[in-house]
Amino acid sequence: MMKTAGLVLACSLALSAPVRAEAPRPAPSADQVRDPATAEALFRQGRQAMEAKNYQEASQKFAESQRLDPAAGTLMNLATCEEKVGRLASAWQHWKEAIDGLPANDDRITFAGSRVEDLEKKLPRLQVTLLKGAPEGAKVFRDEIELGPAGQGAPLPVDPGPHTITVRMPGHFSKSTTVSVAIGEQAIVDVQPGAVDPSAGAAPVKAPTKTIGWIVGGIGLAGVGTAAVSGMMLVGVKRTVSDNCNESKVCNQDGIDAASNGKKLLIVNTIGWAVGAVGLGVGAYLILSSPKSQPAAVLAPSVGPGSASLSCVGHF
Repeated sequence: MMKTAGLVLACSLALSAPVRAEAPRPAPSADQVRDPATAEALFRQGRQAMEAKNYQEASQKFAESQRLDPAAGTLMNLATCEEKVGRLASAWQHWKEAIDGLPANDDRITFAGSRVEDLEKKLPRLQVTLLKGAPEGAKVFRDEIELGPAGQGAPLPVDPGPHTITVRMPGHFSKSTTVSVAIGEQAIVDVQPGAVDPSAGAAPVKAPTKTIGWIVGGIGLAGVGTAAVSGMMLVGVKRTVSDNCNESKVCNQDGIDAASNGKKLLIVNTIGWAVGAVGLGVGAYLILSSPKSQPAAVLAPSVGPGSASLSCVGHF
């Protein structure tokens, strides 16, 4: 009975009064923000929520107070709330941190130590092991927190309840396993990467620039050919018109038909030269500007009003 009474008294001293006074704290680092006034207000709000048995809200208040102005007393209150809502691993961790932050002669160390010992008996532990022979590059995550090689194959404290183990690896599908661990239980889970993802790393299919250049150049060459043929036909049409029309441009039926055909051929000829010039020019540019895996020959277009030619230029 005396031991129990002493324990209750220690608990009362540690938790009942909303006091955050601690031993002198180290100076904050350059990237650490301190706001003692806000931390004190949040601590008092956390105490009110704790007295109302709203432990989830109290945990949030104490955690934020601790972030803004770390104190062992805040950690002890936070640990108590976490234990109440079943986060045993977090409570165990914060009790230990509180002990580390208390002066050696502080009366609360005894009570905090008893809570650590009690929680260690209840703590669930989960051991996750990546099977031997797994390809290099596989990463293991427990509840989205990566477990490095040192954390694998060892029983680590966790909160009671379900935990998701995921293995991720480039070129493979993610593989997840869910395991539930009860209070005081130890679970062992062996994991491995998922199946190979056949679509992983596949580059978008696109035609090489040089291939497109040859296609466009071929269209241009066809345009030049059409222009050349229509140009020769125009010469014959002009002769027919000349033979069947007088100086006053009065024509018989053959002359009229030839003149009509000439107008159509002239349109075809103009379009042919335009397509040929653009196609050969763009095609040559694409071929010349494409990455060269080896020396290649290219076509150099030469287009004129009455002729067209392609010169083969390059190394063989």
